[in-house]
Amino acid sequence: MSSIAGFFSPEFRQAQRLPALEQTAEHMLKSLSHRGPDCAYRMTTDDGILMYNGLYTNPHSRKNAPTQGKGDLSHLHIVCDDGIYNYDELQSQLERQQIAARELSRPEILLSLYGRYGEQFATLLRGSFAICIADTQLQKVILFRDPLGVKPLFYHQQDDLFLFASEIKGLFAHPQVHATMDLRGMHQVFSLGPAHCPGATVYKDIHEVRPGRTIVWHQGQITENTFWRLQAAPHDESYEETVEHAGFLLSDALHRQYHTDTAQCCLLSGGLDSSVVTALAHQENQGKDSPLITYSFDFTDSGKYFSANDFQPSLDRPYVVAMAEHFHTDHTFLECNSISQASLLRQAVVAHDGPCMADISSSLLYFCKQVAARSKVAFTGECADEIFCGYPWYHKKHMQDATTFPWTMDLMPRRMLLRDDFLEYLHMEDYIAQVYDTSCSQVSYLPEDSMEDRQQRRLFKLTTEYFMQTLLDRMDRAAAQSGMEAICPFADIRLVEYLYNVPWSMKAKDGEVKHLLRQIARPLLPATVADRKKSPYPKNYHPEYEQLLCREMKHLLTQGHHPILDFIDAGKTFDFCNAPKDYGKPWFGQLMAGPQLIAYYLQIDFWLREYGVDYTF
Repeated sequence: MSSIAGFFSPEFRQAQRLPALEQTAEHMLKSLSHRGPDCAYRMTTDDGILMYNGLYTNPHSRKNAPTQGKGDLSHLHIVCDDGIYNYDELQSQLERQQIAARELSRPEILLSLYGRYGEQFATLLRGSFAICIADTQLQKVILFRDPLGVKPLFYHQQDDLFLFASEIKGLFAHPQVHATMDLRGMHQVFSLGPAHCPGATVYKDIHEVRPGRTIVWHQGQITENTFWRLQAAPHDESYEETVEHAGFLLSDALHRQYHTDTAQCCLLSGGLDSSVVTALAHQENQGKDSPLITYSFDFTDSGKYFSANDFQPSLDRPYVVAMAEHFHTDHTFLECNSISQASLLRQAVVAHDGPCMADISSSLLYFCKQVAARSKVAFTGECADEIFCGYPWYHKKHMQDATTFPWTMDLMPRRMLLRDDFLEYLHMEDYIAQVYDTSCSQVSYLPEDSMEDRQQRRLFKLTTEYFMQTLLDRMDRAAAQSGMEAICPFADIRLVEYLYNVPWSMKAKDGEVKHLLRQIARPLLPATVADRKKSPYPKNYHPEYEQLLCREMKHLLTQGHHPILDFIDAGKTFDFCNAPKDYGKPWFGQLMAGPQLIAYYLQIDFWLREYGVDYTF
């Protein structure tokens, strides 16, 4: 894990301005130091500054500082947040072209590939990455982001000034960048949040580099190009070959990212996804003197207050125990209490530079801080439900047939506490319909696809583009804020492309949810775990937590001067705080129900005040 940042302006050609510009660069670099606490580098070019903070997680991570090309490539400069794992293949490709690639650093390999293939060199990369290449000869800057958006990257243009950073706070460290929210930003917060429209942020004129895209800044103009998109292709393998092929791609993705000389661990929930990752990591750990380290997350008194529902049918602990005993892992049970979870709501906002998944994010931040004290790298089971089709909307007909985003079908919870005048201004339904229709129009199909396969391709595309991105962001920011790197083996482009084209009849054979993954898992896991019904990230059911949230919200309402009151109705919200909350029916995904709505609005209020956000409606 690392952070990258930079800014470019004609001012750099004025020597008298350099001291002030370098001071600004230092502020930007420092604002992102949590993503790379082990080293910090700056490189000044003719037109700008490139910056890098690094976390030493393996021998290669010490060598990713901003780099200038050599010889014919001396006009090129590069900085990279690098999770690329196929450097051996890239070196071999260059060697076949008579380039002594074994003598090059990793950034130099990337520059050599760019020098030969231009922007399309990104199609050769496997893994995750956020890259900036600055060309001083053409006075051009190019940003690249990996196809699944595992690595974050943001940018901003203001007149002849161009900035980029791994997190938005890096942009705000520049004195000319200020926090403003326009109508589009309001829609990200209130209509789609905590998801967001690809490329959009909650801030006016601050943009996210879309996954699989490049952003080119040249002569004050910005151009967006696409180097990757999810494409439909025929699937010619048998069922048995498909199970074997998917299993190989998953195990290979983990193998290539597993470094035995690094302090690593697995986040083990006892669910199918994290258990498969743990089993594969255990195989990689064979031969080491110490057992594989694993951690599980839960909440204080969960056994006392938990009540099973359709979205969370069982507690994790019995399955965690079965896994830890089966693989003899060095396991730690971590617990978060209600006070800690509520108190970290604000820090979660700072981690995300905006409102996020409320207490789902704050509790993950708590747990990551505990894990990071011992392990710098954590493997997670994130993204399995998206690509192996584990969510309810892949299987329930009324959700399959929905003409909107299936994880937020009912807009009533989003609307019920908002002020009437704000709702009239927002036109929430129209915006969601427009964004949804645009996304659906970009789905790739085959002419021979059945209606069922077309429907599943649409759900796959929407889920990976919106829902998976939200969870990847949550995991990245919680880990980064803790000084730790999270690796998601399921978020592998080869696996995603392959599974997109596997017919639904194989993915859900015999009506079994996540059938292919269960077939991969059964030789690896205890039967009780391999056959466990899906249960998502744990949620706090302790009544004390809801009481804490409602007490804080009531205090906010009585003060009367908080910015959230420009958006929510005080009377409606006060009544909601006094009413029993629905824990079983979420308004976003599978976890965000009544208490999380209060927590989300508390986050919005803190964000508006802490970031000094300007807005009008």
